[in-house]
Amino acid sequence: MLSGEGATGHGRGRVSSTILHFTPKAELGPQANLEAFVQLCRESEVLGAKRQFEQSSWEIGHLKGHNKTHRAIFSTMEAASSRSDEPLLPEPFLSFSKAALVYLHDQRPVVSQSVRVAAFRVLEAALRESNKGSRPTAVNTEVLDRAVELARESNGPGVAYRVAGQLVLIADLMREKGFISMRQAWVHGLKKPSELGSRISKEALEARQKKLPSAAALRALGGIFQQATKPRDVLVTSYTALMTSAPERINEVLRLKRNCFVHGDGRFAGKLGLRWPGSKGAEDTTKWFPTEMAPVAEQAVKTLLKLTSPAHELVKWYTRNPDKLYLHEGAEHLRGREVLSNVDIGLILWGRDDPEVRNSANTWATKTCKLEPVPLGGRRIGYRFTDVETAVLSMLPKTFPYVPGAPDLRLEDALGVIRINETHDSRSTHLCMFKYVAYGDIAQPLVRHDGRPSIFDDFDYQEDDGSPIELNSHSLRHYLNMLAQMGGMSSAEIALFSGRKDVSQNRAYDHMTSDEVQEPISRALQAGMNGNLVAPEPARTRPLIRRSNFQLSAGTAAHTTEYGWCMHDFASEPCQLHRDCINCEEQVCIKGEAHKEANLRSLKAETELLLKAAKEALSEAEYGADAWVAHQTQTLERVEALLKILEDPQVAPGARVRLDFTGAALITDAHVRPIKFIRSRDRKTLK
Repeated sequence: MLSGEGATGHGRGRVSSTILHFTPKAELGPQANLEAFVQLCRESEVLGAKRQFEQSSWEIGHLKGHNKTHRAIFSTMEAASSRSDEPLLPEPFLSFSKAALVYLHDQRPVVSQSVRVAAFRVLEAALRESNKGSRPTAVNTEVLDRAVELARESNGPGVAYRVAGQLVLIADLMREKGFISMRQAWVHGLKKPSELGSRISKEALEARQKKLPSAAALRALGGIFQQATKPRDVLVTSYTALMTSAPERINEVLRLKRNCFVHGDGRFAGKLGLRWPGSKGAEDTTKWFPTEMAPVAEQAVKTLLKLTSPAHELVKWYTRNPDKLYLHEGAEHLRGREVLSNVDIGLILWGRDDPEVRNSANTWATKTCKLEPVPLGGRRIGYRFTDVETAVLSMLPKTFPYVPGAPDLRLEDALGVIRINETHDSRSTHLCMFKYVAYGDIAQPLVRHDGRPSIFDDFDYQEDDGSPIELNSHSLRHYLNMLAQMGGMSSAEIALFSGRKDVSQNRAYDHMTSDEVQEPISRALQAGMNGNLVAPEPARTRPLIRRSNFQLSAGTAAHTTEYGWCMHDFASEPCQLHRDCINCEEQVCIKGEAHKEANLRSLKAETELLLKAAKEALSEAEYGADAWVAHQTQTLERVEALLKILEDPQVAPGARVRLDFTGAALITDAHVRPIKFIRSRDRKTLK
């Protein structure tokens, strides 16, 4: 049975309900079911299949931070290896791969189709090697195993593992829909590439250096930020200044709005923040800069506003006049002309009317835009104003008036717009057209690219050993995360600070060495925490008592937590809650400890955010989200119960508050006294 309903999704988006349903008919063979499946997907709007199914290259949409259209090219594995679009996958595998791409995207949408398409390529190559004629119905476990081997041979371990994961999805689809016969589900057998979790191995230290910027690179960025005068240098260093002020992804920085400044009030009075767009499931949010970095961020945004002001005027013009060519003040007199000369075109495009511009204007009109010439007498030719206008308007972003990859952000509101060629070293700036600042505009100048020197080369900055400086923009995010970890921020705080939906993602950014992990412990020991635990009286003067009497004395020991004191007996067993102190009935909070009450309020705010994210994950049917919602709900209830008691004026200062597992409060104010340490030469005791 075939059906398709509500097929309105396209590009990277999808509607909330399932669009495509395919149920194979038992009376049909694998080939007949496959043909019916292809026909269903051919008529779908998912990924624009109905419009472009017969094409060899599909336009998928725009990735965040990129101007170029994201495409899926159905070429063979060999063609992809040689960076060619041909030859194409042979039929009938070509039609199957297109249909399966549509169906899988509807069921399991992904941002980029590159890994999924790579899986189809190695699967088809494995079929050809097995002399099965590129027939999808001939896929079996041997073909799938060979496809995994091909993925390993042509990719690194990480990419090969992801391609193998997509092969599992493809195999499950083919098996469930009756295209192939396999008794049980196929598994690829690859082990997930091990993460370099060790802090002391040589490999871990080398990986750390690759992911973090060098000290020389950081010094160079700061120096160039203050020295830069050329548009490219100003643009790059202003954006990197923002990325060293807050751990943002480059696509988030590029999607800042022009009114991104936020001046704090209330508890954030005197603070400077920016409205940051979210990505990877995180919501848009306001983030406050550390005090030391606030002036840097403010200078960077003001510099970008000034640099992009001319392009912003163009955006406003075309937003109001989408069908009219913008003419700057020096070319406005040409608007009534029917035919334009090469000099006129040069004036419109680049603001120049000197004879040298004629050749450039003629090349632009004849070769770039292929405009039809109009004789002007003698050997002179011109071009119709309407043709020039149409050619310039065709340079508008395809997503105009919205930012590529950000359908909710209008270009008129975006900070990242510049005039075409404005950051190019040798080409003249287009005065009549703009572009959106893309990933490559920031990332490419940070490295040597296509034989061109980097921004560090231009300013004569080098590594400390004399080698050239090259920087990955994402390394700044790794660097700030490492600083946060070294500064003692909690995992929840780092996740919020970095705009992550899941705290487990922090692990990929943990680059602290063993020495850096040990340093806070060493400082604490040097500050006196290594005091000995012994009574000050000499042994000969200590009174002796029976063990039974000691047990009746109710003497206790405790260690401090973020929110109170832990009464757990670690001599009996280790902590069973792994420091989830709020959900433990052995934690005692003492009213009047202001800093610990402040920690409880911070925990309440963090838990509310985490609970909101968990509920969103639950609504998206993410595995395990229900358990996370339950845990965060319980935590929030217990925190609110504690705060209610501690803020109750009827509860005396110094009262000890403990919640049992049901949340009932146990309050004691008898014999309340602070815990004191008695130091001696041999030990430290609690009194």
